[in-house]
Amino acid sequence: MPLSSVIPALVETLLADPRIRQALEFLRSDQKTVLRELKEMALVPGPPFKEHEARSPMYLEKLSGLGLRDCRVDREGNAYGFIQGEGGKILLEAHLDTVFEACAPLAVTERDGRLYCPGIGDDTAGLALLLSVLRAVRQTGLKPVLSVMAGGTSGEEGEGDLRGLKALLRDHPELKACLSLEPGTLGGITKGGIGSRRYEFIFTGPGGHSWHAYGLPSPIHAMGRAIAKIAGVRLPAEPRASYTVGLAEGGTSINSVAGRASCKLDMRSGDAAALDRLEEEMLTLVRQGLEEENSFRASSGKQVRLEIKPAGKRPGGDQPDNAPVVQAAISVFQALGIAPILEAPGSTNANAPISRGTPALTLRTGGECGNVHALDEWFNPQGMYQGAQATLLLLFTLAGLRGVTEPLQLQ
Repeated sequence: MPLSSVIPALVETLLADPRIRQALEFLRSDQKTVLRELKEMALVPGPPFKEHEARSPMYLEKLSGLGLRDCRVDREGNAYGFIQGEGGKILLEAHLDTVFEACAPLAVTERDGRLYCPGIGDDTAGLALLLSVLRAVRQTGLKPVLSVMAGGTSGEEGEGDLRGLKALLRDHPELKACLSLEPGTLGGITKGGIGSRRYEFIFTGPGGHSWHAYGLPSPIHAMGRAIAKIAGVRLPAEPRASYTVGLAEGGTSINSVAGRASCKLDMRSGDAAALDRLEEEMLTLVRQGLEEENSFRASSGKQVRLEIKPAGKRPGGDQPDNAPVVQAAISVFQALGIAPILEAPGSTNANAPISRGTPALTLRTGGECGNVHALDEWFNPQGMYQGAQATLLLLFTLAGLRGVTEPLQLQ
């Protein structure tokens, strides 16, 4: 029987099971709890690289309270536990970190059905939806064939470089598939990952007074030359790529030759070879900018020095539309009367497993989200239970329901 027939039949078998139907109905009735937890967790800070201080222990306590086994926080700040099965594992996760530093004001306000708070959508909504799914599993006694590993991960945002997901893949090679939860339009499926390379360039020199030390090479001028060269690069339309110098800083005063300057460069593409070429070109241009400044001020006998620090390497990749995990998600949404949306490749936790050949998707929570990564970020949870229903049904499509269905063959 072709895959296109097997998967919808598998989903229909699950939907015919009274415990699955009970779980789906529970998720509809669980929205008050979801809303309460969403507001509660939004007030727990999750700044970059500091998830372990507050959000990880908070989420660990919630997972433990839902009866997951062997709950823990690992060295990277991932908080997770297990629903015991046999054989391999299916990962269900949302990320704990936000883009906001610990000093960001956290307060939930409500206007016109929207909840406003930094990070309330990305990815507190995913964390809340995941807990609702786990409550439904516990409430109805659903038993997966494969084990389910569920929890919150670290390092998804910014320079976190997917460190949490990378660590789970390294430490748990038995993972057979990964499902990530992010805010977005109901039915959204991200099946591909945009790769990225990030660098910090640090320029240092002797520095001095703008009058008395005039003629010395300047780290800021060297950085400016480098940035100007980067800004002049024209990229082909295909394969698509992008770059930006997103941060630049340096100097101590307006009347000083700077002693230090630095900038950070982000490069992206879904094509690994194109990203390799772009990276090589950009590193060459930065070195040329440095050389030009030193040559222009060679009579001073001094030089600006350059340190190149890698600041992140997100792998990319894609999966065909007919991959079993993609077809399973499409079938689940269709069976629930939700239009599936195959989104363009993105930059999510799914990048890491996809790049290694492990089936993975990022699913959207439903509801509405806006001003993501801004202090006035907002989320409207209306209809979010449908995202939870789709997540639960897809989870058991992949993992199997003991005594009813076998796990989906993903490779």
